[in-house]
Amino acid sequence: MRRVLGVAAAVVALCGAVTVPASASSPEASPPARLTSAPTVTEAPGTLVLPYVVVTGNDLLHTWWAELAVRANGGTVVSSYPQVGVVVAYSPRDGFAPAVRKVPGITAVGATRTAKIPVDWFAARKDVRYTGPGSPNSGQVPPEGTAWDVPALGVDKAHEVTTGSKRVTVGVLDTGVDDTHPDLAGAFDRRDSVSCLSGWADRGAGAWRPTLDGHGTHVAGTIAAARDGKGVVGIAPGVKLAAVKLAELDDTETPESMVCGFVWAADHGFSVTNNSYRSIPWRYTCSNQIDQAAIKLAVGRAVAYAQRRNVLVVASAGNAGIDLDQRSSDAESPADSTPAPRPIDTDCIRLPHELPGVIGAGAVDEKLLKASFSNYSASRVTVGAPGVRIWSTWPGGLFRSASGTSMSSPHAAGVAALIASAHPFLRGDRLGRALTAQATPLPCPELYDPNGDGKPDAVCAPSPTGNTFYGAGLPNAAAAVR
Repeated sequence: MRRVLGVAAAVVALCGAVTVPASASSPEASPPARLTSAPTVTEAPGTLVLPYVVVTGNDLLHTWWAELAVRANGGTVVSSYPQVGVVVAYSPRDGFAPAVRKVPGITAVGATRTAKIPVDWFAARKDVRYTGPGSPNSGQVPPEGTAWDVPALGVDKAHEVTTGSKRVTVGVLDTGVDDTHPDLAGAFDRRDSVSCLSGWADRGAGAWRPTLDGHGTHVAGTIAAARDGKGVVGIAPGVKLAAVKLAELDDTETPESMVCGFVWAADHGFSVTNNSYRSIPWRYTCSNQIDQAAIKLAVGRAVAYAQRRNVLVVASAGNAGIDLDQRSSDAESPADSTPAPRPIDTDCIRLPHELPGVIGAGAVDEKLLKASFSNYSASRVTVGAPGVRIWSTWPGGLFRSASGTSMSSPHAAGVAALIASAHPFLRGDRLGRALTAQATPLPCPELYDPNGDGKPDAVCAPSPTGNTFYGAGLPNAAAAVR
């Protein structure tokens, strides 16, 4: 009660004490912004603004208060998430963040870019259609079910028990999914699909579809492509697929899109989310920098909220080929402007992969050896799954082969979806524990030398979950559904 009264008093103080700049919106006594409506953009097209996450208490009153603080200091509210105490906003004012940080009860404020973007970014998209690259090798797709990754996981044997249940929804948080693809259309759920591209939930027709990159469509096929005798077959073709579009291009997912996406997944009852990406602007997000600390807090709250709602979050472990426990530098940030080398430590994390409770998937090749590009770790790699030369769906009814931990993560997510289908009482953390408990252990190689020069390219070591290359091992679909 004291906390609520304190917030109410602060709102009154805010309304009476803050000077509103002439260009700012006047404070309004209105409920938090809806998650399904576009923000009201009053600036001229092309006006440059910075997006922000504003973090406060996770309830309606605190969120309303944060909205008032945004508007009173020359910002525009894009969307509000009282479930996690995060307001997404933008402002053209350089002094916006320092001013809002001074408001009592605001926990953190962080810019989610290092360079301003046109305000047009926050408008609703219309006439979404794919204009990205096609597939140079679509005609070479192997017969359904014969690609190496399917037998490696025991998928055929698992499908004798279940191909998945429509009670289970897997959310593909990615670059969008082509729901018109013949191998995906039967599994796709348009009602639970959305675009979170700009930090608000755009439910417009087809907003979830890809425009520039087929990455999300490829991921979706690995999870749930139809077993129809044509094309490819997914790990769990009987489950439902929902697309949550976070980016136009792979690896450009933003903090505000992730907050929107995880809250959406939680509130729409997803069983599993697949997250095959790394975020911008910071490839590793650090707590000792004021903007990054706010980003880490906002995204961390959204992921934790999803986990509390029994969503299993599965993510790719990354393609730098490094030991994540020994990292010391980052030369790829900020990814939205001019990257420059900077020192980092293990407190600087890949979002969302390294947040607590996230299943991290490393990649293995046809010989079940760690892919040379796959990151490894004693604590941040949960399983190792197929991630080399993986055939899957591509926009426009095509198929394509691709490699990366982006491909290994949906294999793990697909097996988790089969477990959830066969054992409906296993949800959230329990589902994750079942995934690792049924995994087939993969031993450390005596000499890891993929380039054949006689010298070790990485060193595998025991870890609390198994070892640093493969975690608990290879997900076993056949064992998981028994």
